[in-house]
Amino acid sequence: MKVSVVVPVYNTGEDLSRCVESVLGQTLDDYEVIFADDGSDDGTEKRLDGLAAEHDRVRVIHLPPSGGPGGPRNAGIDAACGDYVYFLDDDDWLGPEALERMHAMAVRNDADIVIGKMVGHGRAVPRAMFRQSRDRADVLKDALYGILTPHKLFRRSFLDAHRIRFPEGPVRLEDHRFVLKAYFRAGVISVLADYPCCHWVRRPGSYSRSRPDPAHYYGALREVLDIVDEHVAPGPDRERYYAHWYRGKILKRLGEKSFLEAPPDYRRAVYDEARRLVVERFGESIDRSLPLRMRVRAALLRADAYDDLFGLVEAERGVTLATTVDDLRWDEDRLVVRFTARLVHADGTPFAVRDGRWRPPVPLPVPADVLDAAGEGRRLDLYIRHRKDSADHLLPVTVESSDAFAMSGMAVVDPAADPVLTPGVWDFVARFDTGGWTVARRLEGGERIAHRGRLAPYRTENGRLSVRVLASEAERDGSRGPLLRRAIKKIPGARQAVRRLRA
Repeated sequence: MKVSVVVPVYNTGEDLSRCVESVLGQTLDDYEVIFADDGSDDGTEKRLDGLAAEHDRVRVIHLPPSGGPGGPRNAGIDAACGDYVYFLDDDDWLGPEALERMHAMAVRNDADIVIGKMVGHGRAVPRAMFRQSRDRADVLKDALYGILTPHKLFRRSFLDAHRIRFPEGPVRLEDHRFVLKAYFRAGVISVLADYPCCHWVRRPGSYSRSRPDPAHYYGALREVLDIVDEHVAPGPDRERYYAHWYRGKILKRLGEKSFLEAPPDYRRAVYDEARRLVVERFGESIDRSLPLRMRVRAALLRADAYDDLFGLVEAERGVTLATTVDDLRWDEDRLVVRFTARLVHADGTPFAVRDGRWRPPVPLPVPADVLDAAGEGRRLDLYIRHRKDSADHLLPVTVESSDAFAMSGMAVVDPAADPVLTPGVWDFVARFDTGGWTVARRLEGGERIAHRGRLAPYRTENGRLSVRVLASEAERDGSRGPLLRRAIKKIPGARQAVRRLRA
């Protein structure tokens, strides 16, 4: 058997439907699906038994409740018959060709791990690792640590040979510990970036969204750092690994909405545990490698400036992009888009700079060099996102102007040269990464322009830029447009429904 899909399940109810549909609709010819039920008692367990009775490729393992996904995943590994194991959560789903494509890449490259492209729904997915497919990827060079969830294809014999399993029970960062151990031991890791394999969903009430005990959480992070120490000698490479968790699990968390809205005593407990871990494990040399936003937070945390730190993160709430379409024109049948993205505060005020230094929205007791914005790396991307499934595609951008908190560029949409651009509606999404702020927003504005070839650009009712990629001759010559518009006018409520879809 080629692949075993392992899905831990607990009281999922109807949220399981899309997952089931996707795993049973795979184009791969030889695979199984193992649902590891962690003590469900809401009827989910009966539904799973019904699926197993109806589908030969479905197996169900009933387990006593463990309080976390690690135990069910381990049971799935032990029961698996496939050469490779793929882990999927019960509220996520797969693209129809996901297993076939990932398995083919694994066999072609003799890979121990294949990371298929992930699409976030209510979740942020790091884009750097999915900019292009890689037969042999490097954990540091290709930023594979950017996403350490187990939504990956693992060679089963590789997991067994190295005794790689998940920590069990109600523990945090169990996926980081599993994936990191696998990364360090893998011979070949491949990345499949040209097909949306996994649709990763944030579901209200899920285990990962519950509020963790601060001492437990940062104790789990210590164990992650211990794994790094075991495999990476002291020096620049270890500091790069450390900086990843410093940014994402300490400094970033101190500004998250859910944290800021928590009770004051909980916020203080998290702060105290975070600061204790920073003093214990993170040398000050790591701060210099941090982007501006996190460098300022680190300085305040080390100085134990609790009130100033939380005054800053409160003032940063609602930071977004102001996006504008500067020019829209045709180059034969290619659509040329010129645009600008500018970082702004929630009230629309642009970020301020004086003498090359960021001027925070509140006064801060930090050295002037900590606020230096001149040397910050920055990147401007433009994606087109398919309206049907939210899968996005990166368009190459030619940068035309740049400063600390604003960039302008040009991109070209060419369906003749880009097979990813399948028929349907695509929305334009700008993404600006500078100084530790990474913000995405749909493009707004632009002059109206007639359709040409297979492209029909338009502005939505909310003034955002979208493009319909056409397929048939009838669509290209516009002959169906008038007929469709007349038909819509005759259907009560249809025009309003169309407007909502285009928004």
